Amino acid sequence: MSIEQQKLGFTLSDTRISEALKLIQEVGDLEAIRAMMDWDQQTGMPHGAGAVRGDQVATLQGLIHERWTDSRLGQLLQELAPIVQQPEYSDADRGLVRTSLRAYEQATKLPRAFVEELERGLVLAHEAWVKARRDNDFAGYAPVLERMIGYYREMADYYGYKDNRYDALLDIYEPGLTVQQVDELFEPVKEVSTSLLKRIQQSGKTVDTSFLTGEYGKDQQRDLCAVLLNNIGYDFERGWLAISAHPFTLSVGAPFDVRLTTRYDRYMPTSIMAALHEGGHGLYEQGTSPAFVRTPLANGASLGVHESQSRLWENAIGRSAAFWQAQYHHIQEAFPAFRDIDVKTFVRALNNVESSLIRVEADEVTYNLHIVIRYELEKALINGELSVNELPQAWNDKYRSYLGIVPDSDANGVLQDVHWTFGMGYFPTYTLGNVYGAQIYATLRREFPDFDARVAGGDTSFVLNWLRDHLYVHGVTYLPRDLIERVTGEAPNTEYFKKYITEKVNKVYGF
Repeated sequence: MSIEQQKLGFTLSDTRISEALKLIQEVGDLEAIRAMMDWDQQTGMPHGAGAVRGDQVATLQGLIHERWTDSRLGQLLQELAPIVQQPEYSDADRGLVRTSLRAYEQATKLPRAFVEELERGLVLAHEAWVKARRDNDFAGYAPVLERMIGYYREMADYYGYKDNRYDALLDIYEPGLTVQQVDELFEPVKEVSTSLLKRIQQSGKTVDTSFLTGEYGKDQQRDLCAVLLNNIGYDFERGWLAISAHPFTLSVGAPFDVRLTTRYDRYMPTSIMAALHEGGHGLYEQGTSPAFVRTPLANGASLGVHESQSRLWENAIGRSAAFWQAQYHHIQEAFPAFRDIDVKTFVRALNNVESSLIRVEADEVTYNLHIVIRYELEKALINGELSVNELPQAWNDKYRSYLGIVPDSDANGVLQDVHWTFGMGYFPTYTLGNVYGAQIYATLRREFPDFDARVAGGDTSFVLNWLRDHLYVHGVTYLPRDLIERVTGEAPNTEYFKKYITEKVNKVYGF
């Protein structure tokens, strides 16, 4: 067995690791069942089933909580924590103990009654959000959101924090991340984004995107999404593509069962770019080591690292001229109207920069401003500086301030995202993902000087294979910042994103 292979396997000759692994895998099985219930709720569950599903999920989550707080598991993990640091143990051993001990310690801080109550609330909140967005009814959703924010505050207090209650929620999705770090990270990203947007607006230059909106059949869009996903290496033997109100990726047992959704719209790029975005998430989890199945290691290192892959495949690759040089004929075959539009015109339209209302349809320049808005609002909500009733107006004010536009409805404003129905502290990881993703992309281009030529020839397998070997296979073995340094050779650095986005804008707009 090579050194690298040894790092990916568990030292089962140690009976304590074998015993802990058995207990952890049982929890993993229960969490997979919970994931199946989430999948069903968001893709096919009858709307009238929300209340009973809430009770079912609460019962299941109570059992999961009971397993994670098992005293024997805690004893084993605490005994193993110093032992696995010894050189004869693998990186996988160290990752398993670290992530499982973190889950154990987090679970023991939460009363089971609170966990069950929260789970009921999450199910009902999602159903309430779907209805509110459909009906443009923030007033009807406000009491639900207020109750959920109360849960998130309570959770943060149970977990504990040093400087800011919101830190406890950031840490759930990006271990160790704090408000101070986010503020420092966001400043240069916000600066380059606002500067480029202002430059484009002042130039008076525009890009024709009118042909991207039309009567594009859902069946054709679905087939097109499947072709593009297949071409970047997403394995449909271990995956699925469905429809949901908000696109998402869900692992029911990575790397063997990783599912995606998208949604279809008259603005055709909505579906294909969402598919490529979720495909990036899917490639990551399908690429984790099979040795990690049924354990916490069979996931992404963090939400920030996960988003680095969705943003890399969606934007750095999926919006590039090289990618569409090889893939554009699929669009022309699906929609004959595109046969009169050349690939250069299509790619330029795909990279148009313009202030817009909907985050998931935002261009790469303004996208981070959408995230900044959400970050500032949810931080204020958690810290009691903003009330739920004030939220729609605060949302609109920030859109006017950052993007120069005002939502025409709450459905296209404060109600557009599903995320607040399952937690807060998630949104900053999107911008973190852009920073990580640009740095990884720069590394790929150094590794492969003929990057564009190979992609233009229809080959992205070399990208996927490199990412599998250097990033995906490790799952959660390493802490996120350590993993980024391991993959790219340096600590996270915003300069790569600034350079990437500036060069792209200059090329599209001829600056």
